[in-house]
Parts: sequence; structure tokens; C-alpha cells
Amino acid sequence: MEKKYLSVSSLVMIIFIGVFGFGNVANNFKETGLSSATMIMIGSLLYFLPLCLIMAEFGAYAKDRTGGIYSWIEIGLGKNMAYFAIWSYFIANIFYLPTLATRVPTYLSFAIYGKANVSDTQTALFASVALIFSLIIGVKFEKKLNSMSHPVGILSLFTVIIFLIAGIYLYITGDASTALEVNSFNIDFSTKEALSNAIGKFSWILFAFGGAEIVGPYVNKVKNPEKNFLKGLLISSLLIGALYILSIISIAAFGTQEEFSKISLVNAVIAGYQFMGNKIGLGIWFVKLMGIAYSLITLIALTLWSASLASVVFSEAPEGTFPNWMTKKNKNGILQNALIFQTILSFAFIMLTTFGGSKAGELYYKIYDMSTMAFLVPYFCLGASYIAFRYKRLHSPFQIAKNDFIASIAGILVALMTIFAFIFAGYNFTIPLHEQIATIKLYYGGLGIFLFLGFLVKIIKFDNKKTVENSPYSS
Repeated sequence: MEKKYLSVSSLVMIIFIGVFGFGNVANNFKETGLSSATMIMIGSLLYFLPLCLIMAEFGAYAKDRTGGIYSWIEIGLGKNMAYFAIWSYFIANIFYLPTLATRVPTYLSFAIYGKANVSDTQTALFASVALIFSLIIGVKFEKKLNSMSHPVGILSLFTVIIFLIAGIYLYITGDASTALEVNSFNIDFSTKEALSNAIGKFSWILFAFGGAEIVGPYVNKVKNPEKNFLKGLLISSLLIGALYILSIISIAAFGTQEEFSKISLVNAVIAGYQFMGNKIGLGIWFVKLMGIAYSLITLIALTLWSASLASVVFSEAPEGTFPNWMTKKNKNGILQNALIFQTILSFAFIMLTTFGGSKAGELYYKIYDMSTMAFLVPYFCLGASYIAFRYKRLHSPFQIAKNDFIASIAGILVALMTIFAFIFAGYNFTIPLHEQIATIKLYYGGLGIFLFLGFLVKIIKFDNKKTVENSPYSS
């Protein structure tokens, strides 16, 4: 039987689902206004584009490996750094999975009622169903997940295009809520406080570009990856950057920054379409359709993130790093036990926050915030790994540039931008240090605690033969 390969368009759709978040559009606009479009453009050129090019070069070099970002970091920095990178990746994303799952019932509520009308208990119930459904797809239909991602990615892209067309229409007819003026796109550096505010907002905007690495485990399913994997990542980086910028401009046509500032983070996605529907005279049916669309989009995103997380963390980890039952694949090559483990953790987190009482909820969200900076560690390591990769004269079939020093600039940019975000997402240089101790402890102390836990896990050498025999998941 002839092997089926992923098309370039399928790669683009997987990356688009993983990276582009309409919530980022609404929330960045409500926080920073139209100047967030300028910040996104800078972030796209100086961070996201070189990041995708680095992934493309590593993907072409290690086209038979399935560990994605783990493999790429291990090539340049070795197994120890790769371990701490994927440990950080796991910590950041294991808290993201239940967040994605709880968005599904919220969007379903919009689909049914045209508004967010779902209780905490209902959210927990339907989020659990979403997790189980995602697990079944990941275990039983993983080979079809790519074909599922393509139409859902097209659907996601279509919802954005509708938004852009409506925004253009309002600007042309003169009915836009926000006037487009050149000064509106300027970033305010006029005072020390304004500079600090802009730097902090830009640092958080860089977080919006995370997710392209979910395509890493699929590089061995791409025909001629030195060409097609590159095309997928390059097209995605340009498309996502452009759509983020245009969506910020379009959302300003439907409501002012002040109006959007009243919208909660959870409801920000559908709220943008509510503002659009109200502005151009569409009924509640439009909001319901968007609720259906985003329920499906989020469910597939949940499945992709879960599958990618399991592959990155557990598929190529050195022997003894984790219990063997967690790294064992089923007859179809799926990390079934790892997916089950991730689902159980996500389910436990949802149950804890819903039924564990206010103290348990507060503790969970504090731990969640403590994991924030762990998100940046893999990207810094990837930039540093690429610098080391080119320094070692390890050349891929695709190269960002033939000259090693020039090519290394991409790695330097990614590493420096992640350091920048790491510092200024949690530190405000206009506020005395002693007044920020709580925030510093939360973000940077939290990362330190998680890295120390990772160190403890690393020094434990699991007796995998014994573990396999006693594993409840072994077959």
C-alpha cells in the first residue's frame, strides 16, 4: 500500500489551529488598542518568522524523528537540556489542556442560547466529555486526525475571513466604531510608565505565537520535508502574522477599545462576533453559528495539542526518564497510555476547581500562574539549540542561509525575544522591586519550583522492566 503523506495545506491548517487564537485578537485590542497591530507585526517579523524557519531547518535535518521540539533541542544542546525543555513544555501545556476543554461548553452555550449561559457544574461535565472524546480520537483515529484537521482548519480560516470582510465593509461605508488614524498604530513611549506598559504588553503578545511546534511530530508524514515542511511553516508564519494584524484592525470597526474592555477573557472569542453581528444587523443565529464553529475548532485543537504533547514529551525521552508504561506505544504506534495519563490529569484539574471548594480553586489557579514562564523555556532552548547546531556545522537539506553566522541570527533573535518576554512579562521597572515580590515569586519562583521537580524526576531511574509487569496500562 502506498504511504499517504500530509499535504502542505494540511500542515498549514494544523499550525493555524494550533497557533491562531481569536481570543488573542480581542484581548490584545482591549488591552492595547490598535497599537497592538504594530506590536504583532514586530513580533511576527522578529520572533515568529525566524522561529518557524528554525523549525523548518530542523525538520528537514531530522525528518525521521517524531519527538518534534524535543528532537530539535537534543540535536543542538544534548539530552539534558532537551529534557528540561520538554519538562517545561509539559508543565505549561498540561494546564492548558483543561483550559481548552472548558472552552468547549462555553462555545456550545453560545451555539444553543446565543450567550454564555452555562453553570460551573455543566462546564465540568461537558469539558470532561470533550476530554474523553478527544482521547478517543487520539487513540482510535489518530491516523485520521490529520484529515479532520484540514476541513476544521478551513472552517477556522473561513470564520476569520468573514470577520475581515465585515470590517472592511464598515470602514468603506464609514460606519466603523473606531476611526483609522496613523497615530492610532503608534506605540506610546512618551513616558517611562508608558514605555514600561508597552514593553509588558509586547512581552505578553509574544506568547500568542506559541503552538507551531505541534506540527513537529508529523514531519515524518510529509513527502519531501526539506521542501514541503518548509512551505507549510513559512506559509503559516506569514498567514498567521497577517491575519492577526488585519483582525486587530477589523475588530476596531465593530467596537471601541473601551467597549471590548468590558468583555471577559473566556467570552472574548464569540464576543467579537457578537459585536460584528450587532454592527451589521445580523441576528442571534449568526452568534449561534459561530458558537457551533468554535466548539468544533476547539475540540480539534484540544486533540491536536494533546497528541502533540504526548509525542514531544514521551516519544523520544531517554530510557528510564519516565515509567515504561507511559512511553509505551500500542500496536498502531500511538502513545495511548500517555494520552490517558494526560486526560486523567486534565479531568482531575477540572474536578478540583469545580467541586474542590474555593480554597482548592485558588490553589489550582495559583499553580497555573506559577507555570506561566515554563511556556517560554522550550522556545529559548530551541533558539539556543539552533545556534549550537550551526556552530557545529551540522547542515540540513534546507538552510535559512548558507553562511552559519548569518543563519545563527535567527536563533539569536528567538533566544533574545524569549528572554525579553521572560523578564518583562513579570517585571515592571517603574515599580519598586519590593512591591513586586509577590508577582516575582509567583512567576519566577514558580518556574524554579517546577524545574526543581523536573530535576527530581530526572534523577529517578525507573526500573522499567518491573514497571511494565506491574503497569495497569500494559498489555
